Amino acid sequence: NEEELSSNKQLYMHYTQNLNINPSLEQFEDNSFDIITNVVSVDYLTKPKEIFEEMHRILRPGGIALMSFSNRCFPSKAIAMWLQADDIERLTIVASYYHYSADWSSIEALDIKMPPVQTPDRPSFGEIMSNPSKAFAWANTASAVAKMNSGDPMFVVKGVK
Repeated sequence: NEEELSSNKQLYMHYTQNLNINPSLEQFEDNSFDIITNVVSVDYLTKPKEIFEEMHRILRPGGIALMSFSNRCFPSKAIAMWLQADDIERLTIVASYYHYSADWSSIEALDIKMPPVQTPDRPSFGEIMSNPSKAFAWANTASAVAKMNSGDPMFVVKGVK
């Protein structure tokens, strides 16, 4: 939103636009972007074909469009088809937006969730009795690993012009 973008000191320019009302990106010239990203919002687009056509238009040859999403969303905002789909079907939905919008040179679906981390071996009863700090260290580490391994899935569909 405008407030968040305005407070981001790393940006030298930004635009806010409701793409569901106006999917045109006419403020940008043809072949003027190297990369376009959409982070966890593709599921809310009501005019995806028009938006993906515009992305293709403004990307330079060889430019990349990245659409990322997880299995979380605001059900009140997401399109009905999204809510009824599983992860593979959602990848297919986004890939079809690319496929039916323009002649992309490649379309690739990626699962970018980190691979699971192995829980360290639990200390033996004897080790715990002789050095209780080992039990606390193991418990803290095992808890952190469990938290890391229980994160949401994350996917990207990448289109290259």
